[in-house]
Amino acid sequence: MASDISLKDQFIWVSNQRLSALITFALQLAAETAGKDEERGWVEELRRFEKQAWPGIGFDLDERFPTVEEKKFWARVFHDVARRIFLRQLGNHEVTFWQSSAIGDAYVTARMLTRAVQEVENSWRLETENTREGDDYYSGRINLRM
Repeated sequence: MASDISLKDQFIWVSNQRLSALITFALQLAAETAGKDEERGWVEELRRFEKQAWPGIGFDLDERFPTVEEKKFWARVFHDVARRIFLRQLGNHEVTFWQSSAIGDAYVTARMLTRAVQEVENSWRLETENTREGDDYYSGRINLRM
């Protein structure tokens, strides 16, 4: 059985195990980084969903994250999930068969949420761990030795 991650006309099919892992990773990262009471409330809402989820349940991003502010928060979280899997900071890295597809699934989920926000606020710029590192690099705050 599989689950879908969807937003309007966009969707990807993932295994039940993958959806569960993505939600677990997102909750872990979101709990670490939620800075406002409102964000902590969104984390608890997703935690409740996770406890009630069953194999084959759909993950409709509009339903799970109905407001633009929630979509912004979770877009950042899923982008950072992809990065942290890449950096081997999330998940079991004793085996590697799952990493590239999990990074892709997290990234596509983040992009769907980003697109939904930018349809309403077209000049919105997502700030992630990657964008912060890139900004530091291009502004000269990160020095590389060659």
